[in-house]
Amino acid sequence: MNNACSILPYYEWLRSDVISAVPADAKTILSVGCAAGRTEAELVKRGVKVVGVEINPDAAKIARERGLNILEGDASEIDVDVAGGFYDCLIYADVLEHLPDPLSVLQRHVASLKESGTVIVSVPNFRHYSVLRQLFVHGHVRYTDAGILDRTHLRITTGKMVLEWFKLAGLRTTFLKYVIEGRRHRLISAASLGLLREFMASQIFAVGRKISQ
Repeated sequence: MNNACSILPYYEWLRSDVISAVPADAKTILSVGCAAGRTEAELVKRGVKVVGVEINPDAAKIARERGLNILEGDASEIDVDVAGGFYDCLIYADVLEHLPDPLSVLQRHVASLKESGTVIVSVPNFRHYSVLRQLFVHGHVRYTDAGILDRTHLRITTGKMVLEWFKLAGLRTTFLKYVIEGRRHRLISAASLGLLREFMASQIFAVGRKISQ
């Protein structure tokens, strides 16, 4: 079976929001949980060196074919550290929630980030009204194959938690967005003057910069 057909569709998602957040002058990038490298391949076309960390062997093989330098294994265990600051940018596109201790991984990787380097993070928002409805109305949650309640998620994540992780990892938050999907949800958020945005947003997208020592 062709490797491209044997992996799940989300391994092939193209994240244009991530690409847009990568600094134009970034030359070396670490992408943790790069999947099949669909997004990162666009950066490789720019002449960027991308080191990807991926645990799925089929996805890792495709990512290599797309020009990524792949470190295959568990992001919590694999060694990506380079002394003296090596990476211009770190990418964590919907991966931190899958790790048992996301803060320790982030802190370890930031040690190999250049001064004023960029960190890009996207995580599901567990303050979404659908999660609260299941918990407080129905008294239980039903896990799914994808989305906020993906059964492979190990950690609850919210915007405030990402801000706290950034602070503890020595990062200054430069951008935080509550990603709201669907016109109806965006209208509700706007009508509430933004008071309900955290409950309408399905995802958090944040960018930080390493604070100079």
